[in-house]
Amino acid sequence: MPVRAPRNLVERYALRFPWYGRLLDSLGVRHSDRLADLPLMDQATLEHHYYSSDDQPPGTHAFFTSGTSGGRRKRILYGVEDENAYVAQRRALFERFTRGIPAGSTAVADLGTGHAAASARRIFEEMGFTAHDIDFRAPLPEHVAKLNRWQPDVLFTMPMILDRLVRSPEPLRISPRRIMVVGDLAPAAWRANAARHFGLRPEDVMDVFGSIEIGAIAHTDPETGLYHFHDHIIAEVVPPHVLLPDLPERDLPPGDGVLLLTSLTRPNFPALRYVTGDLVSGLRVIEHRGRPVTAFDRVEGRLTGDFKHGERVSSHDLCEAAALVFPGRAFEVVDDGGLRVRVVADHVTPEQVRAFRAAVDAAAPDVATMVASGLVRPIEVEAIRAEAMRSGGAKRRFHLKES
Repeated sequence: MPVRAPRNLVERYALRFPWYGRLLDSLGVRHSDRLADLPLMDQATLEHHYYSSDDQPPGTHAFFTSGTSGGRRKRILYGVEDENAYVAQRRALFERFTRGIPAGSTAVADLGTGHAAASARRIFEEMGFTAHDIDFRAPLPEHVAKLNRWQPDVLFTMPMILDRLVRSPEPLRISPRRIMVVGDLAPAAWRANAARHFGLRPEDVMDVFGSIEIGAIAHTDPETGLYHFHDHIIAEVVPPHVLLPDLPERDLPPGDGVLLLTSLTRPNFPALRYVTGDLVSGLRVIEHRGRPVTAFDRVEGRLTGDFKHGERVSSHDLCEAAALVFPGRAFEVVDDGGLRVRVVADHVTPEQVRAFRAAVDAAAPDVATMVASGLVRPIEVEAIRAEAMRSGGAKRRFHLKES
């Protein structure tokens, strides 16, 4: 059944963003009741009309993130209404997740930069926790020292930051009761390893899915093993070739494709069929605890983040293999005419290389077949020193080039 367009939201955005109203009129879809008739809010559209605009209404504040194709940083606005909705959504989620941890307990956000980091302290304070955050510019030993001193009951961080913390030369001596991670792929094997390291149950580590454009999007659910969307989100998927016509058309399982999001609580961003660039699998509506919930299986990677190693290898599959074979180790991927995984370690044994390749082969059997036939080279895995990593920020990097 076609998804109905949220008419009130369409009209509100047409008024708030006159260029959007003109776009709807030019396409003749302003009064359509079908969500699928409305234009996609893709990078090109946002770069032309939104990210680089100098229009900033009173009462809004701007976040700046990585650049546009024109070289300017993306400017993304939040107002009081956006911010309050985001904090309420995250707070409701975190309160459920940290149930049983009393008010006055310590919560620490070690998140790098961005909107999630800027909002974390307020969320924790409204929950009654003693809140701290760590400046992402501080050196790693300072992060470890502060965490050891504060002894967080609740830790909100990023997967790559946590990997570095647990491998720091300065021992990390904390015993959090709950861990939330955001901003990077955190597949089930990675979450299980993180839980094991801190003596937690796997369900005590939650992956939080969000973006600065949309805000709170989804989170892992331990009962279903799926990602559940927040209620303010309308989610769709489209095949990759719809966005990148040069890509060949492929038959995809139902619910697989590039994720599009509409938010009902984001007045200062045109969040209507926003193209996230994330590839997800298994999008569907399930019945959970007596109510319909929109959910999906997993994030496969970015639209332009798949690797062509003979056939497709997703970022998720590489993260899962790394979590199984090199638990807690930082890594990055060079994709420059061949796939090479650089792992921070003293050395990589032949057994580990075989295990890594086997894990990828199991997830991508077509790749395994092409490697076995000699059509493509086996994936290379090498050990590097921590200071040799080229992923300078908190996020993993998957498309490094040698030249």
